[in-house]
Amino acid sequence: MEVSAREKKFLIGGGIVLVLIVGYYVVSTYVPGITNTGNSVEIRRRTLLQQREIVGEEALHRSRAEQYRQRLQQTTSLLLPGDNPSIAGAELQKLLKDMADQSGVEVVRRTIQREQKLQGGVVKVSVNIETNCQPDQLVQFLTAVQNYEKRLIVDELMINAFRIQRRYETRPSLTVSGYILVPEPKADAKKSG
Repeated sequence: MEVSAREKKFLIGGGIVLVLIVGYYVVSTYVPGITNTGNSVEIRRRTLLQQREIVGEEALHRSRAEQYRQRLQQTTSLLLPGDNPSIAGAELQKLLKDMADQSGVEVVRRTIQREQKLQGGVVKVSVNIETNCQPDQLVQFLTAVQNYEKRLIVDELMINAFRIQRRYETRPSLTVSGYILVPEPKADAKKSG
């Protein structure tokens, strides 16, 4: 079988094309980045633009962080001193007794309630007090609680009135709460306990 000149040209051309295709795949497999140069340049350009935006917003984020720190400091200043709920409950009980004495309110009974753990290490300490007073004295006492420099909340207020010998006597019972910050226990203490 004889191959004509025209068929030789086709075979040689096909062989060259085949060698070029195989050579391209071999080179692109063993030399990374030749085929991905366009894609990698575009990816790097996008990444660079995103990083430039982040750097541009740095001042904004720093100012927000400073505002959050100031807000946290203001909120922390409203918490009762101490980090032990039992001691804070006793201090709150004493504080309410002093406020009641200044307002002319007679405290019949004081009871420290069970503390409640809230988020972020904040603990709610409550005291229930039963009093004997006139309405204007109760208003003075509630005003003193509201105007105290630390955050005190009246959770519950119940006023009972009794008629005793032609006059009414009021017996308010109220629960006042304050908040303290208790440090989180360390991870080592949790594992050993």
